[in-house]
Amino acid sequence: MAKKGKIFKYKPTNSDSIKVVSNLTKINDKLTVITENSPYFNSFALGIGIKVGSRDDFIGKEGIAHLLEHCVFRRTKKHISSEINELFEKNGAYANAFTTKEYTLFYVRGLKHNFLNIWDLLNEIVFQPQFERSDLQKEKSIIREEIRSYNEDPEEVTFDYAEKLLFGSSSLSHPILGTITSLNKIQIDDLEQFYDKYYSGSEITISVVGNFEHSYILELVSRNQQLIGELKNDKNQREQISIINQGFKKTLSSKFYQTHLIFSILLPKFDKKERLLLSIASLLIGESASSRLYKTLREKYGLVYNVFSSFTTYSDCSTIHIYSSMNPRKQNRSYEILLKELTEIHKNGFTPNELNLAKEQLKASTIISLENLSERMQSLIKSELVYGTYDNLNETISLIENIQLNELNKFVFNYLNPDFWLKIIYVPK
Repeated sequence: MAKKGKIFKYKPTNSDSIKVVSNLTKINDKLTVITENSPYFNSFALGIGIKVGSRDDFIGKEGIAHLLEHCVFRRTKKHISSEINELFEKNGAYANAFTTKEYTLFYVRGLKHNFLNIWDLLNEIVFQPQFERSDLQKEKSIIREEIRSYNEDPEEVTFDYAEKLLFGSSSLSHPILGTITSLNKIQIDDLEQFYDKYYSGSEITISVVGNFEHSYILELVSRNQQLIGELKNDKNQREQISIINQGFKKTLSSKFYQTHLIFSILLPKFDKKERLLLSIASLLIGESASSRLYKTLREKYGLVYNVFSSFTTYSDCSTIHIYSSMNPRKQNRSYEILLKELTEIHKNGFTPNELNLAKEQLKASTIISLENLSERMQSLIKSELVYGTYDNLNETISLIENIQLNELNKFVFNYLNPDFWLKIIYVPK
């Protein structure tokens, strides 16, 4: 039985009135449908998210989740890739997909009057693909070039190696693209087996953000039940990662001309408020021109061109990275200052002024994302597939506004001890 959708209205504190009506319906506790009615837009964002990512890759055949994402666009039971591309273009639509460590998302942007055609086509691609050996070989060849391109990017190489060390033997360490060796091992039978296991309808989220009633989308889903197929009872059971302190320093030689430095730390699974605290901490460490590391390493000492922090939250853990590249002659000084700043932050925390600045930036990015239909749709799907929760905008803004300085500094003290950061330095040969 379908559950009644949840509705909320977001009203900003200023005189401008923005009304967002969101609905969530779970069908048999398996298939989830989330809509947001945006009455002032003539375009829409449609997404179909599958709870399968690189951490679910078959052992020895890493990269299969990403490869499958490519292959479904090659051929369906009705159309080949050239026809699929032409149909999207005839309907003025832009279609794409991506694979993460925990989910795969297929999405389209288009105009409202073409919605039904685009809906049918995207559902056909995701739920009625046809796999051919010739198509598989073409996509494997394309992804091999993608892997080679990544291997020429020092930032990608540095981040991938850091995550390999952080995640250890966990399946989260699987590179999303796989390796050329693992890619070569994947055969058509593997692809079909992987599709049957994960694209079963048991953990799928469909989201539409645009000027549509929730009931209309539910009607389309019901009409497509035969297309989607029988909903299975099994869920994607994953081994939970164990948090191990990775606090050591490692120096490696590289083929690149600059020194590339990364500090990384593996953290526990966080609830929504803790994820916001992590977001604020990362922002103040290195995500803006007012951040500690930007002001010291770049503005004060002129040691680096780029320095930034980033964080990722998964279903069972979280990570934060600090990355910078510099002239090899400046690497020791840069390392010392970075470590000194992290030690100061851990010991004394942030200031009230920094917290207020970060809260305003975070609220602004959250509200502005509401005006980007694709971002909002992707946020809704990620929240459901990764966290198993509904991304309520009102709740998010309220949580940000109510964060206190002592909460932030306690979070930093508990989780961002410099002794527990993994420190990797790639030095030119």
